[in-house]
Amino acid sequence: MKPQAAKIYIGLVATLGLVVLIVSSINVRTSSIDPVMFVFTMVLVGIAQRNPVVLFRSSAISVAFAVKIAAYVLFGTPLALWATIVVVAVNAYTPKPKPARKVLFNFGQLMLATYLASSTYQVVGGMVPPGAFVPTMLAVAVSAAVYFVVNSALTASVISLTSNARFVDVWMQNFAWMPVNYLATAVNGAALALAYQSLGFIGVIVFVLPLGIAWYSFKLYTMKSTQLRERNRELVSMNESLQRTSERLEASHVSVIAALLGSLAAKDHSTQGHSAATMQHALAVAKALGLGPDEIAAVNLGALFHDIGKIGIPEQILRKPSALTAEEWAEMKTHPVIGANLIGEVPNLERIRPIVLAHHEHYDGSGYPNGLKADQIPLAAQIISVADSYDAMTSERPYRKGLSSLQAAEELVRLAPTKFDSNVVQALLVQLRWNFQGNGSQKTAPGLNGPQIPPAELDRLSISLVNKLTGNRVYSA
Repeated sequence: MKPQAAKIYIGLVATLGLVVLIVSSINVRTSSIDPVMFVFTMVLVGIAQRNPVVLFRSSAISVAFAVKIAAYVLFGTPLALWATIVVVAVNAYTPKPKPARKVLFNFGQLMLATYLASSTYQVVGGMVPPGAFVPTMLAVAVSAAVYFVVNSALTASVISLTSNARFVDVWMQNFAWMPVNYLATAVNGAALALAYQSLGFIGVIVFVLPLGIAWYSFKLYTMKSTQLRERNRELVSMNESLQRTSERLEASHVSVIAALLGSLAAKDHSTQGHSAATMQHALAVAKALGLGPDEIAAVNLGALFHDIGKIGIPEQILRKPSALTAEEWAEMKTHPVIGANLIGEVPNLERIRPIVLAHHEHYDGSGYPNGLKADQIPLAAQIISVADSYDAMTSERPYRKGLSSLQAAEELVRLAPTKFDSNVVQALLVQLRWNFQGNGSQKTAPGLNGPQIPPAELDRLSISLVNKLTGNRVYSA
């Protein structure tokens, strides 16, 4: 449905743009146009579009809009629309060739925006050629606002029709910061027109020459910046080489701890594979929360080694087929401290020591060993706590059966935000969505225990979680 609507929309915009160009160009008296200024305007608008001001990386601003402002202030709507043809032609191949439908849409929306802006300029009292300074500037400001609204609305609409993004989100992300830029550019365009009006072509040269020098200076600056970036890349490459060497050393240290994990697995057969499953859940949640590479690496190692301290717990406690006594439970609760001490002996794993130590802390401060709460608990530890609990609940134990994925998810929601951070629980719920193959059969995502939860159930749990946080009743459709 959307692709068809986008085609109709692009065709309609392009057609309307062609209509306003033809209608505005009929009965134009070219005798009133200075041929030298006409040619200069066309050349200048093409150069401005071809050489935007580069801000950073792929971000750039074209000042061709200022030349179009000068065109309709000096000569009226037709010349501004002709200048727009030059802008569209240059834009079709700058910085690289664009597909036909983009060229057609740009033609239509730029024609409509320029036509409506020029018409607004004259409706609010702007004179062609310009009259007094203040009325001209006010009329240009209003026309620039109209140009911005039309241009941004048409463009945001086509983006929303050709993607899954909402119109408001597209506009806020791409255009909300631009009104001041449009206004400043419009003022420059009006100043260019007034310079020509007062001093003729010499006035235009006097106005444009300093801008050209400033642009050239900025270009030299960007060239120097590019050279510096190249040198920085060389340094980065050297750093990466050193980092690879460091990682090899770290791997040798980690292998020692991995050997201890193997010993732990031999002591407690019932939890074999638990660390790997917890790691997979934790990594999925970390990525869903938008953590950076270093934070994700810490979650990875923390989840892998979170239970390493159980190597110091007696085997009869680890293998006990029934519930632990108070004394046994007190001894079991020492494993985060034991694990943190073991990790602390490996220099390259020192960064995950706080994570291992805090992975049994609770969000409300009721956990162990230090009774940390909320932001006092490292986020990686909170992620591992949720992932650890989910895997433990859905796994079989000698003294109980494992819960289903839905039952475990319900338990996590029930315990948030007392035992768990609600945002982390919400991120895990996202990872538990039910995936289907093309034939409608169920498919289990890698690293998740058992069947996935249907979206309707996840929505119910998410609403329940929001209700607990806000105290409001939220109804689903």
